[in-house]
Amino acid sequence: MTQSQLIQHISAPERNIRADKLSYQLKRENFSLRELVDLTFYHDQEIALKASRLLGYILFKFPENYYEDIEYLIERVKDVNCTSCKKPYAKIIMHITSPEVPREVRIAMKEINLERVVELCFEWLIDVKMLVSVRMAASEALFNMRHRYPWIAEELSKQLEYIIRDTTPAMLTKADMILSYLHPED
Repeated sequence: MTQSQLIQHISAPERNIRADKLSYQLKRENFSLRELVDLTFYHDQEIALKASRLLGYILFKFPENYYEDIEYLIERVKDVNCTSCKKPYAKIIMHITSPEVPREVRIAMKEINLERVVELCFEWLIDVKMLVSVRMAASEALFNMRHRYPWIAEELSKQLEYIIRDTTPAMLTKADMILSYLHPED
């Protein structure tokens, strides 16, 4: 499948996109993750969102098949402007920084400079206008990166303690959980 064929497939209004079937097809056909990442920046925001969701599905389901292109995704994440696309990207970052990802992904991630991603996650976390789901995923991604960048633990703790003063119940639950790991003695 080419990128233009994928665009046609996901843009057809009468189609209900099944991410599971489509992701298996893209995997079978060795569709380029880089092309899918590029498609998440498509000028039509509906196509960009569907591509972002598909990208998330693929990286949750088959991360070990795409570890060689994760650096490209990391380089591009700072360019995400579509608010709806930030949710899948935040979840992807949360997932690929998790200690539970396959070994190949963990090894690849060690070679990638994540400082810009850390900065972006803090931006998303402190933005009160950001979707709560993005803020929650960003906080967990930061928590996941705290061993690589030890200064994150203290800054994340400060930000979460400030956020919990006035936030949604879901964000409060996430913040409390992370703070309980950052401050187990409390």
